[in-house]
Amino acid sequence: MVGNVHYQWENLKIPATERVLRLKERVVAAKPSVCSERALIVTKSYQETEGEPYVLRRAKALAAIFSGITVKINPEELIVGMLASTQRGGPIFPEMGIFWLERELDHILETRKQDPFVVSEKVKADLRGIFDYWRGRNLYEHVWGALPEDVREARRNYVFTVDLHERGGLGHILPDVPKVLRVGFRGIKAEAEAKMAQANRGILEEYQKYLFWQAICIVCDGIITFAERYAAEAERLAECETDAQRRAELLQIAEVCRRVPAGPATTFWEALQAQWFVQLAIQLEANGNAVSPGRADQYWYPYLQADLDAGRLTMVQAQELLDCLWVKYNEIVKVWDEEATFVHAGFPMTQNLTIGGITRKGDDATNLLTFMCLNAQEHIHLTQPHLSLRVHEGTPESLLTRAAEVIRTGGGIPQLVSDNVYIPSLLIRGVELEDARDYACIGCVEVGTIGLWGRNNGGYFNLAKVLELALNNGVDRITGKQVGLKTGDPREFKSIDDVFAAYKKQLDHFVDLLAIEDNVLDMVHGQIMPHIFIDSVEPGCIESGKDVSLGGAKYNWCGPLGVGVANVGDSLAAIKKVVFDDKKVSMDELIACLDSDFKGERGTEVRELLLHAPKYGNDDDYVDYWVREATNAFFAAVERQKTSRGGNFVPGLFSLSVSLPFGWHTGALPDGRPANRPLADGISPSHGMDVKGPTAVMKSVAKLDHVHLTQGAILNVKFTPSALEGENNLRKFVQLCRTYLNKLCGLHVQFNVVSAETLRRAQAHPERYQDLVIRVTGYSAKFIELSREMQDDIIDRTEHAAV
Repeated sequence: MVGNVHYQWENLKIPATERVLRLKERVVAAKPSVCSERALIVTKSYQETEGEPYVLRRAKALAAIFSGITVKINPEELIVGMLASTQRGGPIFPEMGIFWLERELDHILETRKQDPFVVSEKVKADLRGIFDYWRGRNLYEHVWGALPEDVREARRNYVFTVDLHERGGLGHILPDVPKVLRVGFRGIKAEAEAKMAQANRGILEEYQKYLFWQAICIVCDGIITFAERYAAEAERLAECETDAQRRAELLQIAEVCRRVPAGPATTFWEALQAQWFVQLAIQLEANGNAVSPGRADQYWYPYLQADLDAGRLTMVQAQELLDCLWVKYNEIVKVWDEEATFVHAGFPMTQNLTIGGITRKGDDATNLLTFMCLNAQEHIHLTQPHLSLRVHEGTPESLLTRAAEVIRTGGGIPQLVSDNVYIPSLLIRGVELEDARDYACIGCVEVGTIGLWGRNNGGYFNLAKVLELALNNGVDRITGKQVGLKTGDPREFKSIDDVFAAYKKQLDHFVDLLAIEDNVLDMVHGQIMPHIFIDSVEPGCIESGKDVSLGGAKYNWCGPLGVGVANVGDSLAAIKKVVFDDKKVSMDELIACLDSDFKGERGTEVRELLLHAPKYGNDDDYVDYWVREATNAFFAAVERQKTSRGGNFVPGLFSLSVSLPFGWHTGALPDGRPANRPLADGISPSHGMDVKGPTAVMKSVAKLDHVHLTQGAILNVKFTPSALEGENNLRKFVQLCRTYLNKLCGLHVQFNVVSAETLRRAQAHPERYQDLVIRVTGYSAKFIELSREMQDDIIDRTEHAAV
């Protein structure tokens, strides 16, 4: 109930306004381009602050960006603020790393297969002019120089990668937007000033905290200035605007930007705008991926309710404001280097907005805004925000049905996650009960709660590569290098237990190396790349006087992500079945076939035997046991690690698009997969191996120990559009989701509702499919913006014609 009006979900299918559709069209038409403004400003600031403490240099650089970048309000916009001088403009962060940009600037960046950018000659000249300054001064060189050689060698051989944080800032964050809405940045600055007043600067530790709080004050003033510049621009445009309605809108925008984020929000419009300014500020500071708005339907709702009760807004106006923000999320792009684009294909920003679930007290949290967010996704139907619906036993049928309606329009949004699994998972990590109930998804499917800081993406770990090394005495079959431990000649293994023991030794060794890199990253970030604005909106940092990388937040953990789950489990089951149980192939023959990529004397025959062994995804305990054993070994190796911030490592199982490049650098496997082919994604079965329907897939997946997966796991399921047509099929689909998430206690599921035929047509005629959105792994992307290799991988996924 809102005011004196009861809103049923049937009444909430408000159509998109013409304004919203035009705003969407402009974003869809915009080509990603490189913007040099931020790079020039930050370079000048760093030059002017040489010798000062890094906390102050970082704060002053961000304040200079807030004061210096272009302020532009596009026609018809109601929510304002841009990351760069153009829509879908990508700023450059030279302080993070420049070697790749020097290599790609003149030729590769504009012509590469994945995620190309338009780069003007002026921008090229601007960037060439700052390269010399940043040599030896950037994050990447400091990180790489601090890593031991065995870690570097593992990275070079694609055992794991932590590229997100080697040359990028710290994303995967859940900022305390509710606090910003309550007190504004003047209130946050006042907290820092109070701390400064109490500090004893004669004590070194206290003086370091004093500098930290001083930096907080600088960035608070900076974002207030940023918003005031937009207010001034709105007033300037209003002066020359001839349309009375637009003039009134511009004056309202000015009023909103004068009030937030400097002070508390008082209206729904202000609450939306304040969140967007926070989103932009974190992106401008850190170049981080996965800046997540969190449980927005919960913290925006009181402002919406108040406006509706007071008659300040109609439902149509409120939906239009929300839709305008939904469009803005799609303007943000990140300029990756070419190698990284194959890990993060399709311009993913994974700005994960969470709806539904339960409240901190344990009640159902569904409200009017929960449905409005689904409306917004249906209206805009683009890749951002990455919408997650929390599901529990008390989730209303109407909400799940509405989500299903949106899912069947295609695009893979929203994804569904289970309160029955994530809340217990957070509790075993030491998260307090009310905090655990208040969790939100971060990035793809990682979870956290406000006040939690962790390297939520702690790197992608190639489980299939580890098995390859275990079956070759630590030698990489692709490079011929001794990369891993010498765990014995596999030809002498007498049982599957010998194979698994070698796998676990390699696994423990390389997880140890990954933990070294993650802790080095925290060390270097804390030393030269503190994230002061993030600190201002991360509870615990102001109180402790510490940057997030140094343990300033309430909770601290790190989350490595295993890749190639199905390949490893299928391989172990195939070895047991074909070699040790049926004795149709000897270990000598198996290793020879793997060495030759199945091209030897019995290569084809042996591969067929391996392919016909039991496969994960068909509810077969013979193979599902080995998938569980392989993942449990990964969980154990990860969970014994400790972070430099006093927390624990926690595992996840998903891959983004890194399953392609990891596969390209992994040799032949005993599951029958040839060398240099993509690996299975997430916890999904290998493509084409699940032949008994979606229920069997979910039963196999549910046998994994999901409660350990605090960092998340991704299950991709692909349906043809006809499978969800009609009300009867939709009801079956809703029941399938409830069964998996509530009864089987599955962690996560997402759906592509598109036919392979449609995708092939889009490959042939991309100009006709400009807004075709599909699910990649933990995010969605425009199909035509993916490389041919990634497109083919999606087309090859098993397609289910019935629920």
